[in-house]
Amino acid sequence: MKRLLSYISELKGKSIIAPLFKCLESLFELFVPMVIAYMIDSGIQKGNAAIIWKSLFLLLLLALIGLSCAIVAQYFAAEVAMHVGQSYRNALFHKVLNLSYSNVDEVGSASLLTRLGPDIFQIESTVNMVLRLFLRSPFIVFGAVIMAFRISPSISLLFILVLVLLSVLIFGIMLITMPLYKKIQVALEKITKQVRENILGVRVIRAFYREKKEEEGFQKSNEAYTAMQVKVGKISSLLNPLSMLIIQLGLMGILYFSSRLVNDGRLFQGNVVALTNYMSQILAELLKLANLIILILKGLASLDRVEEVFAIENEQVEEASSDLSRQYGSMDNAEIESDSKWNTEDNTSKDEEEAIVFQNVSFSYGNNGEYAVSDLNFSIKKGESLGIIGGTGSGKTTLISLLSGFYPCYSGEIRLFGKNQRNYVKEELFGSIALVPQKAVLFSGTLRENLLWRNKNATDKELWDALDMACAKEFIEEKGKGLELPVTEEGKNFSGGQRQRLCIARALVGEAKFLILDDSSSALDFATERKLRHALSAYKRVENKIIISQRVASIRDLDKIIVMDQGKIVGMGKHKALLESSPVYKEICLSQLKKEEL
Repeated sequence: MKRLLSYISELKGKSIIAPLFKCLESLFELFVPMVIAYMIDSGIQKGNAAIIWKSLFLLLLLALIGLSCAIVAQYFAAEVAMHVGQSYRNALFHKVLNLSYSNVDEVGSASLLTRLGPDIFQIESTVNMVLRLFLRSPFIVFGAVIMAFRISPSISLLFILVLVLLSVLIFGIMLITMPLYKKIQVALEKITKQVRENILGVRVIRAFYREKKEEEGFQKSNEAYTAMQVKVGKISSLLNPLSMLIIQLGLMGILYFSSRLVNDGRLFQGNVVALTNYMSQILAELLKLANLIILILKGLASLDRVEEVFAIENEQVEEASSDLSRQYGSMDNAEIESDSKWNTEDNTSKDEEEAIVFQNVSFSYGNNGEYAVSDLNFSIKKGESLGIIGGTGSGKTTLISLLSGFYPCYSGEIRLFGKNQRNYVKEELFGSIALVPQKAVLFSGTLRENLLWRNKNATDKELWDALDMACAKEFIEEKGKGLELPVTEEGKNFSGGQRQRLCIARALVGEAKFLILDDSSSALDFATERKLRHALSAYKRVENKIIISQRVASIRDLDKIIVMDQGKIVGMGKHKALLESSPVYKEICLSQLKKEEL
């Protein structure tokens, strides 16, 4: 709430003008029944045309002034609401960009999209309507009661009774519907997630003829969401008819008692019309207030969901590491060190000649109780190249994610050039790594804009050299637009292999300590991959190259190869040595190569 109020206070003057002018509009509206009563009692009944025309002119003037006040109020209310929405979107987007991988995994991308879109739009709408109606409606309600008291104190008691009954009705419905709106937002998140997954995976869905199954799943979620909306709608729909019933009973009471007062000469006919008009005003404003309260409840539910993201704190490395060890690790460091087959004397050295040192590193995603990787101990020296191979789910990408600093909460220690990875400034750590992820990701814009991500000051020659080394120069030249070639969202105007080569080219622009290729040549044919390997072997702008691959040919000539299985290192060394010492590696080789090629 503090954040919301701070955004509103940035336009303090406009946020005051909006409700103030709404109150002025209400004030002029309260005078209308009195003018009508005066016109009936002094003009129509006495046949005084001058008073009738004077009253009509006054009614027109009140209408024009009220309209002007309403336009000013709604303009400034909308401006404040749009400012709040813009500020929230900017702040939330910035927060999302700075969330760790663990945080994003925990919240979910579909949930973040819902909070950035529908939830903030709900906050905008709520702020807009609150500035317009939150003071206006109570002002008219209590103003109408006061004006009724001036006309007839006895009948005004009926107004107070109606007001109490309507308040009980409104707040009763509010308390019932309040917890249901959060459930509706959660159900909407589920639908958003399913739609997003279906759009991103539409080719896979069609390839496996899963359209009907996905339609059934979406239909089920949609029906659940609809059922919740209908349930809340049924409860909320009671508000209008019950309010109307109370008001109509109140009007009946006014007409009954006022008619007796008119007969006694204690009340004029115009006063009766004014009283009924004030009762109608109370009805209209209380219904608006009831709808506003429902809108506020929705807005508060959305505000809570948005603030939940702001409340997420980046993981505390030391605490999280100790927690991880307590929850998942039953062995202390001494036990792990003694049990580790691949632990060497080198991996305890603080010598800066060691480019990477993993010492007793274990990691688990969330609190699922199982390690994704465990007991990782290895080191590579400056200038050495490292290959990582293993089956699907063996922990290869997790190892690279830990090295890159995406998941800071792990047990054990990672040292880069003799310095604890946790002591690196984030910008320094990320700037030292040129990473090509498993999934090739390009952004809408131009080819030049995509290639300049790592080094904004790179020259055209450097960009073309990177494209040439990544085996992408030829097909770019064929398209005829050079570096200004348009790139659609996610690079859909390129094939899978072309996207991979462009992502590799982007990583090769500028200098880095580590070049990491995470299975980034899987969509390339063997000839193109061989050409790419040859080009990368001559690339000297990085200290160390790390290549993850399912293909033995991609890593067999590297200085060191790590074989992973079920989150553990089960082999380490050069190609020939691993053929003798690692059954897992030998099995992988035999599945891809002929015996004479080993």
